[in-house]
Amino acid sequence: MGLKKEYVIDFFKLRKETRKANDYEIYLKEAIANFLKDENKETAFDVYVTFFDSYKILLQGKKNFIDLLDVLKSYEENAATLIDKQRDHYVHSVNVFVLGLAIYAQNKNLRTIIEEDHEKNSKSREKYESSRKEFLFKWGIASLCHDVGYPVEITNNQIKKFIKLVSDVDGENKSADPYLAFKDFEVLNRVPTISIDDNSIADLNHIDPNKALDLLSYNIQSRLGTDLETTKKYLSDFLSNMQKFGFVDHGFYSSIILLKWYGHMLQMSGISSDVLYNEIVDAAGAILLHNYYKNVLMKEPFSLGALTPEKHPYAYLLILCDELQEWNREAYGIEDKKRVLADGSRLNMTETQMAITYLAPKGAMERGFAEKKEALFNSVIDIKALFKDGIKVECLAGSDLYIETIQEQDVKIAPRPLLINIEKIAKSIHADYNKNQIERNPDIELKHPTWESLPEDLKYSNIRQARTITDKLRYLGYSASEENEGGTEIKELEPSQIEYLSKIEHDSWVDERSKNGWTYGEAKDIDNKISPHLIPYEELTEDVKELDRDTVRNIISLLNTIGLKVYK
Repeated sequence: MGLKKEYVIDFFKLRKETRKANDYEIYLKEAIANFLKDENKETAFDVYVTFFDSYKILLQGKKNFIDLLDVLKSYEENAATLIDKQRDHYVHSVNVFVLGLAIYAQNKNLRTIIEEDHEKNSKSREKYESSRKEFLFKWGIASLCHDVGYPVEITNNQIKKFIKLVSDVDGENKSADPYLAFKDFEVLNRVPTISIDDNSIADLNHIDPNKALDLLSYNIQSRLGTDLETTKKYLSDFLSNMQKFGFVDHGFYSSIILLKWYGHMLQMSGISSDVLYNEIVDAAGAILLHNYYKNVLMKEPFSLGALTPEKHPYAYLLILCDELQEWNREAYGIEDKKRVLADGSRLNMTETQMAITYLAPKGAMERGFAEKKEALFNSVIDIKALFKDGIKVECLAGSDLYIETIQEQDVKIAPRPLLINIEKIAKSIHADYNKNQIERNPDIELKHPTWESLPEDLKYSNIRQARTITDKLRYLGYSASEENEGGTEIKELEPSQIEYLSKIEHDSWVDERSKNGWTYGEAKDIDNKISPHLIPYEELTEDVKELDRDTVRNIISLLNTIGLKVYK
């Protein structure tokens, strides 16, 4: 669950072109619709093939653009044993693609900027029937290819971890610090020789049209207004800087690979080089900038501010969509497999604001995730240039989603004050538990003194207790309401009733724990989900039974705090 299907389909409704060649969009729309129904590697593959085949972006002979993406997929799937942080980029790239289409369809400001950008280029006006057509091609190339260089980063991280493992035999946390190097980087950097059309590049005196880094420098200079020689120097030095500091920017390699492979395709086909030196260079520039902008160009000597969409609309959109797309990303890395990631999202767009909520039903995402995202959007790109009221990022953990489900499903069987105060009641249950623990053992050190410190499964347990209050009352023939409808008010439960409901509460607790992977063991082990209390109520010690009794004794007082009374 991520994008609303209608957001993306609206892109195709904007189509006003009349040429029959546009019919391929019917197949692309269908492939995207199938992907949005079920975001997996198979439906993602169909989007890739449909897009590349539509534009005849297929190499002659053994190599194919789809092969690049297959390599990306296989590298990621097999990298887990020697890498800490690694998530899916194959399905992710398709999500980035359709997210960009959705933003284009829903945001008039972006469409206006793309239209103005289109009108500035006479070659674009000659080649494309509309700015929308140009956008679809360039955005598709930039978004679907932006991570094809990721295997280089994976390889670098693998060798670093392996060498660290084998060199640190004495436990002094030392490493030989390997880095990725090239005997002849120009073999990778060289774009196949193509006859260049006049005026494809304005400054051939300072640009070698057959070197990828020169073409990328030219794109940065022409788009962002940087000094060309300084831009070329820093981009050329970037390789040695990555080696010096032991990191890899996969966007750097993705942009070079795109230029090299597309150049080869044009050379083999005999098609005009114009598309390479205009649309493909612009898409490759966007791919480079999706990391390079914040890591290099926002620092000295460039010191550029937040990127505006007018400067480089495709780089701007790629940064936005790449950072937004955090849902349904399979974890491959060792550390990432331990983290709680978003399974889905809710994205809502108006002309003035973008709001996204990441959904993590298996737990809570890392603390401060939403704040970090908002800060990034507000610093690296000028988000208000598209959405004047900015962007709002939220996260819903498993306990939050459980509360939502309760409030949606239980409206007919539970009083409204209880539904809207479920979390408040759950917090009170936790506070009462701590209070009783301290009264029985004044020297106890509470493991979770606050609600915020509770793990998700324990929050869930307290919410379940709050949710089942009305069920427990019904077992006794009681109900909770704000006004007396002719019944007798109950102000206190009898000991036999407390014991009866305590057994029910314990059975419910055992069922909840078992469904969440807990097993019985003589010694309590929270980390491994082992509890000695997963036994029948009758076999519990009295002090453990008291925990269940406390829960039941507090029912009436808890309901009173939210304006409800109990009636027979």
